[in-house]
Amino acid sequence: MAKENPLKRIYDLYMSDLSYDEIERVIKQESSEVYQFFANDIPKDQGHQNKSARILIFLRNLFNAFLLKLKAGRRVFYLISLVLFILGLIRDMDGEVIVAFIIMNLLLAFELADKLTAKDELDLARKIQSDLIPKNPPENEHYEISTYYESAREVGGDYFDFITRENGSTDTYFVIGDISGKGTPAALYMIRVQAILQMLSVNFSKVKDILINLKKYFSRNLRKEYFLTIIVARISSRGSISVSSAGHNPILYYKKETNDFDLINPKGIGIGFNDKGMFEKTLEEIKLRPKSGDILFFYTDGVTETMNEQKALYGLKSVEKIISENNDLNIDLLKEKIIQSITFFRGSANKSDDLTLILLKKK
Repeated sequence: MAKENPLKRIYDLYMSDLSYDEIERVIKQESSEVYQFFANDIPKDQGHQNKSARILIFLRNLFNAFLLKLKAGRRVFYLISLVLFILGLIRDMDGEVIVAFIIMNLLLAFELADKLTAKDELDLARKIQSDLIPKNPPENEHYEISTYYESAREVGGDYFDFITRENGSTDTYFVIGDISGKGTPAALYMIRVQAILQMLSVNFSKVKDILINLKKYFSRNLRKEYFLTIIVARISSRGSISVSSAGHNPILYYKKETNDFDLINPKGIGIGFNDKGMFEKTLEEIKLRPKSGDILFFYTDGVTETMNEQKALYGLKSVEKIISENNDLNIDLLKEKIIQSITFFRGSANKSDDLTLILLKKK
């Protein structure tokens, strides 16, 4: 029996799951993300050096940014390995090069272990967040309802929910919001918003009052660099919709009868800004009375600000075109048309933001 080629064994062990898409992702996506991660700590170019000096200063600052991301002990061992490697090359000492190689690989193993531990924790956070987001919208006698949620990272800061008041009311409450930023900090704030809203829905029926009190409780201990935009809406037992918005994106309202669109934009300021008491004074609650076949499109800016490889924005006109041409479809099929359009437009570009939408169609 012929022995298997050892090179083939090595290939099967380490590279059998390698694909062109994976290589492309490493080059195009991960490399840019890694660069941006370190570039955030690089001082801005002062602009007074010549080109060669600027390049050298940039490389030095990039190297320092990388070093300072390492833990202090690992940083020392990395510098030792680097010195040994350089000296080994200069003095043609294989032993020093080998020791440097071993140290580098040990440091890589430590960093990988940290990353995998953090990844496990992020996976758990993603599962918890997924459990908090409604899997299916509630049945409603007046509207077909469909939803979609997609985070740019393992966890995200977009938020939507349907709230049932435990007082025998047949009204349906729903919210859609966007917390600035992405990732774990935004997700933690999202969970806090959900908890506060669940509490407020017990004591307040008007959507404007819910938002005013959300601002009161959520603004406490909110870091200055974060803010929340959110819409709270109520579908009444008769089918009208009351809406208040704290600086969120306008609602796209398709009117079947005239085959045109309105942008519904209730007055309101995002939560977390220094509004100097203007939040309560400017907040508006409006009432909509859609007719049969009318469609309401609620969304976060991850929809309109989806970018393709040329950095062009998807925008709202594309959504209008899809709704106008497919308004007779079932609401779930219409949603799929929109998602397919966004995905096709984005192509191989990175996801730049979380993406959430809620579609309502009057029966």
